[in-house]
Amino acid sequence: MRGPDRQAALARRWLSKARTDLALATVVLEKAPEIESWAACFHAQQAAEKALKAVLVARSVEPPFVHNLVALRALLPGDIDLDASVESLADLSAYARGVRYVSDIDGSEDPTWDEAKRAVVAAGRILRAVRSYLGLDAQ
Repeated sequence: MRGPDRQAALARRWLSKARTDLALATVVLEKAPEIESWAACFHAQQAAEKALKAVLVARSVEPPFVHNLVALRALLPGDIDLDASVESLADLSAYARGVRYVSDIDGSEDPTWDEAKRAVVAAGRILRAVRSYLGLDAQ
């Protein structure tokens, strides 16, 4: 497979992984408090990141090895509406690494369940927006 077909197939694979991360984040919310809120936030961030990278791949751009959603957004075509503010992207970006570890250096706490719910909602909006932009709504 070459050219546009290959890029479309790769983008669908990125989106499949994004859907899985979003599903895992949702399961965490449903299992509260058996599973901690940080896990929902982490998987929500991963879903959003993979969705954004799917757009890049669909446009034949190699996605960079970054977790910063604001930086990834800057690489996307100008006509995509992610249904997410820069602030929301920045909030999600914070869940990429820090929440997975325990640190007393910055005095931060794990995200609240309300923050986890907001993260999952934001990631879901981003994934839907990307699917729509790539013409994958009906699939």
